[in-house]
Amino acid sequence: MGVRVKLRHDKHMALYRHIAEEFRTRIAKGELPPGTRLPTVRALAREVGTTRLTVHNAYRELQSDGLIESVVGRGTFVSPQARPAVPLSFGERLEPDSVLSDLHRLQHARVLHNLALATADPALFPYAAFWACLDSLKPLAEEVFGYGSLMGEPELRVALSELLEQRGIGADPKEVLVTVGGLQGLALVCRALAEPGEEVLLEEPTYLGLLGILKQFRLKPLPVPLDLEGPRLEVLEALLKRHRPRFYYTIPSYHNPTGLRFQEGRLQGLLELARTYGFTLVEDDTLGLLSYEKTPPTPLLALAQRMGLEAQVVHLASLSKVLVPGLRIGYLIAAPALLERFLPLHNVSDITGPPPLLQRATARFIRQGGLKQHLKQVLPLYQKRRDTLLQFLRRYMPKGVEWSHPEGGFSCWVSLPRLFSNLELHHQAMAQGVAITPGEAFLVQTDETMHFRLCFGAQSAEGLEEGVKELAKLIRARVAQEPA
Repeated sequence: MGVRVKLRHDKHMALYRHIAEEFRTRIAKGELPPGTRLPTVRALAREVGTTRLTVHNAYRELQSDGLIESVVGRGTFVSPQARPAVPLSFGERLEPDSVLSDLHRLQHARVLHNLALATADPALFPYAAFWACLDSLKPLAEEVFGYGSLMGEPELRVALSELLEQRGIGADPKEVLVTVGGLQGLALVCRALAEPGEEVLLEEPTYLGLLGILKQFRLKPLPVPLDLEGPRLEVLEALLKRHRPRFYYTIPSYHNPTGLRFQEGRLQGLLELARTYGFTLVEDDTLGLLSYEKTPPTPLLALAQRMGLEAQVVHLASLSKVLVPGLRIGYLIAAPALLERFLPLHNVSDITGPPPLLQRATARFIRQGGLKQHLKQVLPLYQKRRDTLLQFLRRYMPKGVEWSHPEGGFSCWVSLPRLFSNLELHHQAMAQGVAITPGEAFLVQTDETMHFRLCFGAQSAEGLEEGVKELAKLIRARVAQEPA
């Protein structure tokens, strides 16, 4: 069925404007996504009961606004550049799964300054080099368009094993399990290592995707606070003495959302506690390659192998942040005994993982040096954006506002006194065209400090400055309302 049009007649508005406004509203709501074919002028005029000239005028107005385009011989379509506005329902709830859903919708919405998404800049993706790898697989079409291996394509597992070796991790390809993004790997681990009602350890704050998984699987989070060097081990040990958690989830390399790099001494202490109390450490290394330092961090699994504790660490990662998110390629490394627990769950949820075509192309891209070259090109640009964000925070934010100094990744954690109610600053900023991620979504417990996450990976210097200026203006206005 084609697009149907229902008009609310207003004698004070010309009919062509009614038609244009109807389509403009539906495009803004996302009801007519880019590429949607619109009715022909003749068909729409007949449906609405007006002249073709009236419809022509409506379409001309929409075309001048960049919302639609006409292709000779094919018809009229919603423009690829047309983006829906942020819906009124955006940002109504603080639950992690709701916030995560909002973040995904933000990717396709019109927002002036989107500082909410911890993602790479699509303009920097290595399109040409990756397409060349895809083209090279044409002779293997029958193979790459069929079902793949449950563990992942052997060629990709070898490439990932070699990549891990460069970071100090010894991983046999048969210990590498390819997943559909990092989130699927994390869900597999949670399902395999814990039963509903059991407790798991995590850092406070933590990745909001994990909190959503814990809620769905009915697992109880035990938060461990962070300082500038990593998790506070004395708090962790006190929890271990009172509870018997199934595992501890950690993001030691450019922690999301704070951007912190945990110090090696703190990680060694974490491993010693794992040895003493016998729990599994689940390391999320998704951002480990996005380092702006001369000496990148050593992965937790590499330290564990030096200490003979590799059986107690599951290493999770993804190529979504460092390469292209749409590939949906994640992976995990675990001891054979743990892999045996993951595989049956993986088999019933997704029998082959990401499409073999994309796995093979990614393997060739990595092994031909494409990933190394890509990181060499983009890391200085992301570092400059990080520096630019910190510069504008120093310039515009009032006293009492503090922020982290990320040494890698895409996230900066901003903290201030609780001047706003939950989501109030978030909504006020969105009204000014600035998207941020509310900090409460990353927390199990809240206190007298409020937080929000700012992301700089996909923003220009101008966008970062305007976004920070608007946020600072809102905070200053609220400070001025506070009693002396």
